[in-house]
Amino acid sequence: MQIIRGLPGPSHKRPCAVAIGNFDGVHLGHQRLLRAVTKEAHARGLASAVVTFEPHPRELFGKEPFARISTLRDKMIAIAGCGIDAVYIMPFHKRFAALSPEAFVRNILFEGISCRWVTVGDNFRFGVGGSGDFADLKRLGETFGFEALTTPLLYQSAERVSSSCIREAMALGNLNEAQTMLGRPYRVTGRVIHGAALGRTLGFPTLNVAMLPPGSKAVCALHGVFAVRVKGLDGDTVFGGAASLGYKPTVASDRRWLLETFVFNYSGNAYGRIVEIEFVKKLRDEKKFSGLDELKAAIQRDAEAARHLLGV
Repeated sequence: MQIIRGLPGPSHKRPCAVAIGNFDGVHLGHQRLLRAVTKEAHARGLASAVVTFEPHPRELFGKEPFARISTLRDKMIAIAGCGIDAVYIMPFHKRFAALSPEAFVRNILFEGISCRWVTVGDNFRFGVGGSGDFADLKRLGETFGFEALTTPLLYQSAERVSSSCIREAMALGNLNEAQTMLGRPYRVTGRVIHGAALGRTLGFPTLNVAMLPPGSKAVCALHGVFAVRVKGLDGDTVFGGAASLGYKPTVASDRRWLLETFVFNYSGNAYGRIVEIEFVKKLRDEKKFSGLDELKAAIQRDAEAARHLLGV
C-alpha cells in the first residue's frame, strides 16, 4: 500500500475509487466502508484509495483534548489490511480547514487524486465549518464527473459502532466492548525508543513507545495499567508483560504520553525494534504515588497480577 502525505505527484496519480474519513480505530463500520471501496475499484478497473486527515480535525477545533484510539502507524496497518492500494494523508491545518466544499472536491478529489467514485459514512461533513454534507458531495460529483454513495452506519445489538462509542468504552477500561466494535484485539505497534531508564533502576526495565507525535494536543483514549502480550522481539515468540499507558504522573511533568512495557522473561536489547503490544485486560488506573518506593511496590503487584492472568 502506498502512503502519501498530501497530494500525489503526476507519476503516482491514477484514477481511483475513494473512501473519505478520519478512520480513528478502523472499526468494523470503517472496515465495511473500505471493503466497499475495494470491491467497487476492482469492478471498475480503478485503484482503491483512502483520503484521511492528520491531525484529526477535532485536535484543531475541539474544546476538550481529543482522545485518539489509534496511532497513525496502527491506522495505516489496519487500512492496509482491508486491501486498499493507496492512502492520501491530508495535513489538516487552518488553511486546509478553510476550503469550501467545492474547493475541497475540485482541488483534492478531482484535480488532486483523480477520483472517479467515492463513498462516505452517513454522517460525513466536509468543507469550512462542516458546511458540506452528502447531498453537496453528490451534487459536486455530478459536476466533476464522479459518483458518490454513502455506506450506512453499522449496528451491533442495536448499538451503533462508532469511534465515539469505542472511546467511551476505553475510558471505562472496557476492553471487551471496544474490541467487539474494532473486530480485533486492541494493539499498539511502534518503535522502541530510549526513555529515562527509571524502570531499569527500579528493577523493571521497560520497552518505551511514543503514543503521540511531538506537539500533539491529543490524549490517548485508553490509559492505565494492563496485562499485555508482546510480539516482535524474538521471531514469532509471544511474550507476556505488564504495561503502563499514560503520562507517568509520579515522575514526569511534561505529560508526554508513553506506552511502557515490562516484558516477562526477556533481557535482550530492543531499542529500534518495531514491536506489537496487544492489550489483554486492564489492571488499574494510573496513579500518582508518594515516591519511588511506593511506585516500585505497585509495579511489583502489577507484574504479579499480569503473570497470573496470562499464565506465565
